[in-house]
Amino acid sequence: MSGAPSLAWSDFARERYVPGGSHSYFEGTADELLVLVAAHWDDRRPGSGRTDLSEVIVVPVPPESFVCGTVKIDESTRLQACFTRRQAHEDGYVAIRAAGPREPARHAAVVLYSAAALELNDGRRSSDADWEVVCVIAAPVPDEPMDPLTMARNMLAKPGGTPCDYTAVQFAEAVWYWASRADVIPEQA
Repeated sequence: MSGAPSLAWSDFARERYVPGGSHSYFEGTADELLVLVAAHWDDRRPGSGRTDLSEVIVVPVPPESFVCGTVKIDESTRLQACFTRRQAHEDGYVAIRAAGPREPARHAAVVLYSAAALELNDGRRSSDADWEVVCVIAAPVPDEPMDPLTMARNMLAKPGGTPCDYTAVQFAEAVWYWASRADVIPEQA
């Protein structure tokens, strides 16, 4: 294990990135994911829209044991729109989801926020750890762009967003990428 600081899952990520949901997930245990992140800690890079490793980082990890949450869509894909919100205190939005097979996970990464970053914009920490997992990414392509709505939430410092600026090119690339993909419709409970 490299010199990784203390790591934990945020409550947000623990509830969001689960089997059967509409997002990516890790097939191992929560602790196994933290061990994997620690093992690849030296490969971390600044998160999207960031220039240093002080607040938001992305730790690339091997894609084995990760499952994508996206469906590649075309004119025959059945789509579902629903009004939702990520957390009770956040603004609601329309989510478009797709029926179909999940794309293969060819690349994976884990996004972590520092303790200080978690407290920005009236945010909350879930532990006393130095860093918390906030997002599990399993993607068919390397460096999958962030969802444009998430980028907007961050740029506008909306509730649940972490203030950050993105370039027009980053935003346009995200819109273009996500124009042909949607989160999978979650399995019914």
